[in-house]
Amino acid sequence: MAERNMDETARNTFIGGPSTDDIMTAINASGYLMEQEVATQFERRGLHVRTSVAFEDPDEGKSREIDVTAIKRVAFDEKAKLSAYVELLVECKNSANPFVFIARPKNESDQHKCPEEFVFPYKYQMTKDLGGNRRMTREVPAFHHLGFNQVYETHVNAWKAVQFCRIDRKGNGWHANHGGLYDAIFYPMAKALSARRKEMPRPSQPDDWRYIWLFFPLIVTSGDLFLIDSGTGAPSPAPIDHVTFQRELKSGKLSGSYMVTFVRQAALETFLSSVVDPLAMLSSELIDKRQDFLKLTDLPWSD
Repeated sequence: MAERNMDETARNTFIGGPSTDDIMTAINASGYLMEQEVATQFERRGLHVRTSVAFEDPDEGKSREIDVTAIKRVAFDEKAKLSAYVELLVECKNSANPFVFIARPKNESDQHKCPEEFVFPYKYQMTKDLGGNRRMTREVPAFHHLGFNQVYETHVNAWKAVQFCRIDRKGNGWHANHGGLYDAIFYPMAKALSARRKEMPRPSQPDDWRYIWLFFPLIVTSGDLFLIDSGTGAPSPAPIDHVTFQRELKSGKLSGSYMVTFVRQAALETFLSSVVDPLAMLSSELIDKRQDFLKLTDLPWSD
């Protein structure tokens, strides 16, 4: 009778199996619950959420998974067939070890870069009449023309992250580990983004739907993030809530410059409100209040 009345923890310990505490410790360390917590946080914000989302690896043709995707339509006009979406592609990293990023000041060319993760409904160009039936045209990036460069925090920052590592225990000390991190983090995120963009509806006729579609590949970590400004006289790690890292990739099916943003799980709401929301509001404003400006694709020449 005494054995029959044992609680589950004691019974598991008696037969050599894990106790409920052991099970929860293992589950918490795995990151499974972290994925569900992040998904729930997105749902509370009104995003449509999926977990363990499969996609095809463009290099190997194999099925891969991304932890969480979350999407929300932030504006639409049925008559004009214009719509705007925000979509988050998220990998969760449950780790006590911090990531450290090295930063340096941006140069002039950085001010002209445009995130490949942002898709716009129209292309813009300036045309100059050279006489004699000759013209010169210049493409104007939608990211700059529509004003996204002025509200996207990563672009506005005067600095850029150029290297990163994870601080791991090594013997009695600590080690700045970067071995394999780029391949383990950037290639999977770039592949997930590439696969998802191929699924996007694309206009082929003048009266097809057109979209502003803002993708945010994210690494949400339970650990801390630090930034070291290499431009200061005495560089020192400073805690940060999120940081965006850009890397150029070239492989069999991937080519381009990809951005991934690292976010502390505890500061996820701060990131959404300070980085994602301003871009979503600008998208909504363009469709709801400034369609004439949005649709004007032939621009006057300016030097």
